[in-house]
Amino acid sequence: MKNIKILLLVLTLSALNFSCLVDDEDEGGLQGIENSAYLIGFAKKTENESYFVDEGAIVKNYPVSILGGNAGNPTTSDVAVTFTVDPSSTAVAGNEYNLTTSSFVIPAGANYGTIPVTINTGGLDPDAPTFLKLNLTSSTGSVISDLNDSLTINFVGCQSEVDTFTYAVTTIRISDGGLMNSQLENITMESVNVFRTATVGPYGPGAAGGSIGGTEGFTFNDVCGEITVESQNLVSLYSNQVFGSGSVDPVTGDIEITYTITFGSGDRVFTSTYVKQ
Repeated sequence: MKNIKILLLVLTLSALNFSCLVDDEDEGGLQGIENSAYLIGFAKKTENESYFVDEGAIVKNYPVSILGGNAGNPTTSDVAVTFTVDPSSTAVAGNEYNLTTSSFVIPAGANYGTIPVTINTGGLDPDAPTFLKLNLTSSTGSVISDLNDSLTINFVGCQSEVDTFTYAVTTIRISDGGLMNSQLENITMESVNVFRTATVGPYGPGAAGGSIGGTEGFTFNDVCGEITVESQNLVSLYSNQVFGSGSVDPVTGDIEITYTITFGSGDRVFTSTYVKQ
């Protein structure tokens, strides 16, 4: 019996050591509020709306979702929600956008409702982005998520200079200057002004840590030369988060991105430099 207990202890410790790469999901979050009031919030925290020619007025609908609550049962009555424009917004009503309402309804039994925003594509600045930030302020029969209570809509009139070029990439670990990667790679376009790299930190084909499965690299947004790496799962597979920022050189088109990968043993920060070939 004593030997069996020791074996179980060894197996448990081995599992804990492996979790430094594949962190367990937080046991709180939505699961902790399943039996409480409905929780609502924006489905995404940011949206990029990119138009490089005047296509007239286009209506976009941004979803606000039922995120959890009441043991997952559907709502039995409408959820009325109000919202406001955050004063930090740089986009001007009547120029980049128009709003015709400050409230909307998530219908009974539905998973989400939408906020309609009219985008005036001819009013976007071709040299610099502006943004509209919307804040959820009240809702009936539900609670607004503190983590999902706002949406930032970036209006982008300038087309990204990043393209599907081959780049010479160099990635270093900030803590000690260790070289994690040095090779030729391709950056691919996923959608307008949204791109994906071939490696992330020490992981990927030819990198120090090698391939670890999933979708290689990480996704980033380029808004008029400013790079944003929105928080995402490591290679779209592990619970470790990848997030950061960077910029595109307006003359050379070279890219530098500094980003963090979270680990249970301590976060690690990397800088990747991409020189266009």
